[in-house]
Amino acid sequence: MSPPNDLASMVADPEWLPFRYDWQRSLLGFVRIPRVAHSQLTFLADDYVRALDPPSGVASIDDVRRASSALDRAPHYIFHSAFACSTLLARALDAPGASMALNEPQVINHLAVAALQKRLSEEDLSTVVRLLGRSFASGEAVVVKPSNEANFLAHTLMGLDEKSRAIFLYAPLPRFLASVARKGMWGRIWSRRVFATLRGQVDVSLGLSEAELFQLSDLQVAALTWLLHHAQGAALIAAFPDSVRTLDSDTFLANQAKSLSALGRHLGIALDGEAIAKGPAFATHSKEIGRSVDPEAPLEPRIPMPTIDEEIEMVSSWAQSMAGHLGIAFELPRQSALLGP
Repeated sequence: MSPPNDLASMVADPEWLPFRYDWQRSLLGFVRIPRVAHSQLTFLADDYVRALDPPSGVASIDDVRRASSALDRAPHYIFHSAFACSTLLARALDAPGASMALNEPQVINHLAVAALQKRLSEEDLSTVVRLLGRSFASGEAVVVKPSNEANFLAHTLMGLDEKSRAIFLYAPLPRFLASVARKGMWGRIWSRRVFATLRGQVDVSLGLSEAELFQLSDLQVAALTWLLHHAQGAALIAAFPDSVRTLDSDTFLANQAKSLSALGRHLGIALDGEAIAKGPAFATHSKEIGRSVDPEAPLEPRIPMPTIDEEIEMVSSWAQSMAGHLGIAFELPRQSALLGP
């Protein structure tokens, strides 16, 4: 255990990131990541943080709760459905003096696992969220982008503090399916794994037997994954209509500056959308750190894949029919759109 003096220092310093939540032993682990180092990390997870070999500390969650009880800053959130430019958006929000984004902190995944095991208390969740909400500079907002696999916690996270605002970012279904297809076998495995998880998290009866599910193509399963994420987004909007806005990746890419400025207004952050859109976030690869990219490249027509494109068109039509059958909004409410109806 870290001695009290060390714990007080960690709680007071936002560079000490809550990193590991051990619900079985009621421990919270920290790593110290300077703000400037965040730009070197694809995600705030072991696979990426390990190379930094950062200082670390650990304390009981009860001690952390007592030490952090005076913290009152609530983070905002980027919830997303994958392949939707969420990492790019998080990088764009690294705007010193205005905002800082935490890109998929693995501690939220740990909280999600504990929740699935019915072992996550609201007190522990609130403690970690208070720590994630600490400002890196006076008056600066913190925006947390959880993994899409933790979306089922979104309702609970938003309910912790009425000051929190969120965006639900998603890719239009054909683009989502194309992204899965282009990732080959690993993309298809990913979508099946996420679908298997979502089935137990989203209160939607698919009306398909296990045998019928087994007979679905990989892209049909990917489309169901997208639909279940869409159901999560719709439920979040219904629960927090004034606090949640939606944005699709195509609109974001085609209106970068306008989207960022609108997001700043929604979150109450003074963002200079024009300056950010012309900055490094859009000129470097959001996941392959250090690789330059053409900011206009995402807007260029993608290389056709005739066989896959035909399947995507068929699966998209099938998914739209399934959405109507399942009572899932294929199109999210226009009044919730970040850029307006």
